[in-house]
Amino acid sequence: MHIPVRTDVRIHRSAVIASTIAALAALGAVPAHAASTEAAGTNTATAAGICGSGYTQIDSHAFLDSTTELGRVYLLYNASTKSNCVVTLHSSSTGGFALPTGAWLDVDGDGKEQAKAQGTYSSYAGPVRLAAGGRCVKWGGMIEAGVGAYTFTSPWEHCG
Repeated sequence: MHIPVRTDVRIHRSAVIASTIAALAALGAVPAHAASTEAAGTNTATAAGICGSGYTQIDSHAFLDSTTELGRVYLLYNASTKSNCVVTLHSSSTGGFALPTGAWLDVDGDGKEQAKAQGTYSSYAGPVRLAAGGRCVKWGGMIEAGVGAYTFTSPWEHCG
């Protein structure tokens, strides 16, 4: 007896993530309203709004699972205070779900340790702010969703 084997079956990570988050919601690990907030894409926060007045975006990095954006880490700069700010925002596909999320910032040669905001958040991690006038920064963030952790750390850059 020959049993045909399907070789065209593909599992899409976004479907796995949605299933995992739905299962976590059923167990009470994420807010009960999470399914409705995900569909509505209610995360209306912006990196500039979180960092505050005078900050403008100078860079960003998306956390992609195949073609689904799970979140994005932003680097902003305030020219009047010569400070950088880093925020990791959940996307509409993860907004409202309590997920491990982080943002970090390090200033080259300032003698201080890396500043970090990391925990379980449902919309964003940060803001992380440090004075960086005339120095290079290393910045990054992370989000953990369903099938894995997505992390980004820049090289020393945006000097000045």
